[in-house]
Amino acid sequence: MTDGAPVLMVVVLYRTSFEASKTLAGLTQAVAEDPALLRVLDLLVWDNSPAPVEAATLPFPFHYHHAARNKGVAGAYNGAARLAREQGARWLLLFDHDTSVTGDFLRGMRQYAEQAMDEERIAAVAPFLRAGEFVVSPRLWRFARHVPLPRPATPYTERRAIFAANSGTLMRVNALEAIGGYSPRFWLDYSDIYVFQRFHELGFGVRIAGDLALEHEVAMLDYDARMSPARYATYLAAESDFLDLYRGRAERMLHLLRLAVRAVRQRRFADAAFSRMTRQELWRRLRTGRKARVRAAD
Repeated sequence: MTDGAPVLMVVVLYRTSFEASKTLAGLTQAVAEDPALLRVLDLLVWDNSPAPVEAATLPFPFHYHHAARNKGVAGAYNGAARLAREQGARWLLLFDHDTSVTGDFLRGMRQYAEQAMDEERIAAVAPFLRAGEFVVSPRLWRFARHVPLPRPATPYTERRAIFAANSGTLMRVNALEAIGGYSPRFWLDYSDIYVFQRFHELGFGVRIAGDLALEHEVAMLDYDARMSPARYATYLAAESDFLDLYRGRAERMLHLLRLAVRAVRQRRFADAAFSRMTRQELWRRLRTGRKARVRAAD
């Protein structure tokens, strides 16, 4: 990282081998086609798996870190930010293990990093992520819901309350430090939503990179094949906590209706546990007040 805009890429693994990571496969192909990417992009593989990889290899230099304790993506990205600061990298390019990365995307993000280098109030650059036809990110908060941002003809800086998925986002290290980093409270689900909530509160903008797009796999879109009850329990807890901390009473009331509708829709899933868990969450929110729920989550 000696010229241009230093960027530290971080790929978070959990119970996934190097060979099985779609992200690492894409990075490997991109670097093979354009070795010049290594002059301004450095790679950190952060492994949250129970055991470290004994012989972690890629056909180019990289850093490997095995977390002694799994603190989720929040811990991984906070650790990456510390390494970026030590190495003088101004940007983090965040990935999980199953995003389809291309050389064109990396070159595009490198250009955005260079262009926004001195625009300190731009906290992040958000590309468009899709899971098939579904727009995963970026999304705009509206009353009690979020909707996909229209894909712009040209890049612009968004000042409204939005969020972008972690994977594929270019994050300014200084901005992440300004909000105190990722929250251990939202260690997995809602980790990105929390971060962009804090950016908005502190008046940061987000550059919307309408010319860049990636394919991304989302467990929430395929309960039968990719979601487990344990994973869904984590999502329900984060969803509830975020609503209680950052959304108003009217939105929280509407969420009760949405939980009821969700429970009905989940009855068609192969595993009946999902509908049962949603009904239990609905009942919990009806029985307990907001303050009690927040205390229980602390």
